[in-house]
Amino acid sequence: MNKINESKTLTQAEWIGLILGISVLFGAFVRFFPGLMTGFPLNDGGMFLSMIQDLRESRGILPEFTSYNRLNIPFAYPPFGFYVARFSSDIFGASDIDTLRWLPPLVNTASILVFYLLTSEILSSKQLGALAAGFYALMPGAYGWFVMGGGLTRSFGSIFLLLAVLSVLRAFKSGTAWNTALSILYCSLTVLSHPEAGLHTAAICALLWFFYGRNAGSFGRAILIGVGVLLATSPWWLTVLSYHGLLPFFSALHTGYNGKPVWIALGDLLIGADVIPVLAILRIIGLVWSLWTRQYLLSLWVLLPYLVEPRSAPSVANYPLAMMLALVFAQAIPRSISILGRKPAAEIHKDKKVNNILLGILIYMFIESNLYGFRLVGNSLTPGERDAMSWIELNTPADAFFLPLTGVLSPETDPFAEWFPALAKRHSQSTIQGYEWTLADGFFRRYSLLSELQRCDSVDCVERWSRENDLPYDYAVLAANRAKGKLGRSFQMNPGYVRVYYAQDIAVYEKKP
Repeated sequence: MNKINESKTLTQAEWIGLILGISVLFGAFVRFFPGLMTGFPLNDGGMFLSMIQDLRESRGILPEFTSYNRLNIPFAYPPFGFYVARFSSDIFGASDIDTLRWLPPLVNTASILVFYLLTSEILSSKQLGALAAGFYALMPGAYGWFVMGGGLTRSFGSIFLLLAVLSVLRAFKSGTAWNTALSILYCSLTVLSHPEAGLHTAAICALLWFFYGRNAGSFGRAILIGVGVLLATSPWWLTVLSYHGLLPFFSALHTGYNGKPVWIALGDLLIGADVIPVLAILRIIGLVWSLWTRQYLLSLWVLLPYLVEPRSAPSVANYPLAMMLALVFAQAIPRSISILGRKPAAEIHKDKKVNNILLGILIYMFIESNLYGFRLVGNSLTPGERDAMSWIELNTPADAFFLPLTGVLSPETDPFAEWFPALAKRHSQSTIQGYEWTLADGFFRRYSLLSELQRCDSVDCVERWSRENDLPYDYAVLAANRAKGKLGRSFQMNPGYVRVYYAQDIAVYEKKP
């Protein structure tokens, strides 16, 4: 009897199904794991919690202002995610907190399959689509902002961006009325989900037109899609305009980015923050390979988001980077090691060596993603912090002004400061969220002032900051890392304050009259 030494080779369809299954299964794990560990939404989402509650109070009618932080902040944020969260909570009986905890990773996991469809269309290969989906699913840091509490809007913006780009691409290539209608639908949902996602979608669609639609028919379809989106989204933006005029939108446009130069930000994206720089090397190879093989659409797509709206650019630039990684494994690596030099890329499913390398890279990415997940876990409210906010809601005057002191120098990544107005139901002088709709150019000055405040290590410093910026307070709230340190000792020894709460290393000091 002859012994069969060779194992069965997967068919192309089986290989695609296997890679997609791995992508969705392990992609879901790394997205849900951090929230499972914390028992609370990751990082941000406090303002969105208030907006969901505001919609419930208004019986679904778009409010003029949000109750968040008692600042009369215009309710100008695209509301799709808030409506979905509100109806999800009402239908399934889940709390708003649990909705913010689980809905973002669920939507972002679903985007893996949409990304597969988009990549398959752009690269004209389901194999490359499956490969790219695997890299997208497990790329450390590519999904972090989408699975946080604030990912309620970002995750919907992301998945609708992908669906919009796919539909617009098909509309330019096929010219069918169905794809044009889908383009209007998904572009509208993107605009109604997240402001920055809408800007990026418009820019990417313009790039697609340059590569696929430079003819009269496609130009007409592009105009039709644009007009359709304006009409479909008009109930939202006309309502906001009737309440507030253009001021909230102008303010938001002035607060988009004030950070690194584009080229430095691009370099940071390529290098990443992985423990072992394997992906950094592969990203650079992918970028060079895409230029060498004239995949100019992907190369320009990496750059474009940084020219449009740099703050959210890394998330959008990761889409073409994942596609480039697929090209590296399907084309660059086989050619460089002379494994598949004489075979088309579609035969990659038959090559054990390339697949072994691929398996090793995916395992490495899964490990890196879990390490990244542990960092996300550390950026969430603790039970002690939530207990302190509940105590404040029940035991302090409703009109009191509070000053949360956490030591976090980046206000947008300070979960304590953001969640405080939503959970304690009190005004916070050291919370940045919401001011993007009111301060315009003054937003970055407020950002810098709040960073200065969190550097204070004495009562004198805090009081001087309060006087100079005309931001008074009745209570100071010291998070765990400050209550036990030099700042906490300074408050405890100062006769002008009395400690009214101390538990689990969270301290609340009332300022004496």
